[in-house]
Amino acid sequence: MAKRKKEREPELARALNAVRRLVRGLRSAAEAVERELSVSAAQLFVLRELDQVPDQSVKDLAAVTMTTHSTVSQVVGQLIAKGLVTRTPDASDGRRAALRVTRPGAALVKRSPKVIQADLIEGFAALRPTERRGLANGLEKWLAASGFSHVPSRMLFDKPLLTKRKSRGK
Repeated sequence: MAKRKKEREPELARALNAVRRLVRGLRSAAEAVERELSVSAAQLFVLRELDQVPDQSVKDLAAVTMTTHSTVSQVVGQLIAKGLVTRTPDASDGRRAALRVTRPGAALVKRSPKVIQADLIEGFAALRPTERRGLANGLEKWLAASGFSHVPSRMLFDKPLLTKRKSRGK
């Protein structure tokens, strides 16, 4: 008869189950947004932020969404292509482009649900400062120990541009 493996730490099961619930909740919310609104959850997050504070730049949006300039630029480009956002030169600074939600974009925001990113931000803010630091430190260390340090941090639900797949050598 095969020997049973040593019981694992209860903290490991709790952590993995928490990650599973988080991923499942995120996936479910993202799929609902795409199904109902025909935009990604990342696009809706940017659209809502821009609707709250118009005339932001890509740099401004990157700061407020806590992600990179290139990620937000890609999402904004998708929103412009869908006619939900416009980009115009800033009247006070010609080097800066101001982004604004269009009428169809505003209508979409009005009928949209609250974005899951807002729930995560509010939930994190509800933790005590020591819990926030401990959670952030612990997650970073866990990712590093699991070999995920190299994975870039992108906006939740951002769909990367399709790239050619490397062919497998035969």
